[in-house]
Amino acid sequence: MTKKELSINTKWDEFEMGTCRIFVETLNQYIPTLFFQDHKPKPTISNKMLQSVNDILAMDMDEFNRLEEILGTKEYKIKEIHIDQDNDVYDDIYSEILVQTAPNVQASIIVRDGTFLCVNDGSFFDSLTV
Repeated sequence: MTKKELSINTKWDEFEMGTCRIFVETLNQYIPTLFFQDHKPKPTISNKMLQSVNDILAMDMDEFNRLEEILGTKEYKIKEIHIDQDNDVYDDIYSEILVQTAPNVQASIIVRDGTFLCVNDGSFFDSLTV
């Protein structure tokens, strides 16, 4: 996906969030994607944010099957992708995928460079150094 394609399809709100539905061919489904960005000087998709989208689009079914191992269940539904411009300060490309594992139970999975890494317990990004 190009930056132009992504920018055209992203709607920005007053809360510095952009939303876009991205078609993930491997899963044959659209996934709502949220971009968190400072709107300075205006809302935009950074190069690392674009790379994060393309990393997810490039994942094969084997990578998505790894979610079963990480979550410890075969029953899950991908709800959203979150991409935060704050993660641009790191060397690697990061995003988070929110999955529903049971009614009213959600987990956030960290994706690094197109690979599912771990469940985000709130401390992962704090442990990284810039």
